Amino acid sequence: MVVRRRHAVAFGGAVGLVAVCALGGYLGGWAWTGFRGNTLWDWLHLLVLPVVLALLPLWLRTHTRLELVWVLALGLAGLVFVVLVLGGYVLGWAWTGFRGNTLWDWLELLVVPFVLPVVLLQLSREEERLTDPRSTSR
Repeated sequence: MVVRRRHAVAFGGAVGLVAVCALGGYLGGWAWTGFRGNTLWDWLHLLVLPVVLALLPLWLRTHTRLELVWVLALGLAGLVFVVLVLGGYVLGWAWTGFRGNTLWDWLELLVVPFVLPVVLLQLSREEERLTDPRSTSR
């Protein structure tokens, strides 16, 4: 329990530090942070893969007993995504950074973060099946 609390405190401190630097970069004019000028597209490039990889173990542990919660969360995330894409392309929201990106750019952003965990999961399950003494191979 103590280790988990320490990890939570360290993670919270790191998130807080990044938030302070981002706010300072965007609102305070701290040029050394490099945040000014970055768009939502840049943030997606930075965060999609780590977020997917961090949520995968949580999903594996809870997807059967919290199915409704996961469906609602993914539905809400999908809705927010559609609104942001429409806003970026149709309404011209420049802060999204979506305008000018092609299908190839979107594939580059989304394929690896969502296909890699599925492939790793399948390989892990196949290895478990092959090494499980209860499995029968003919």
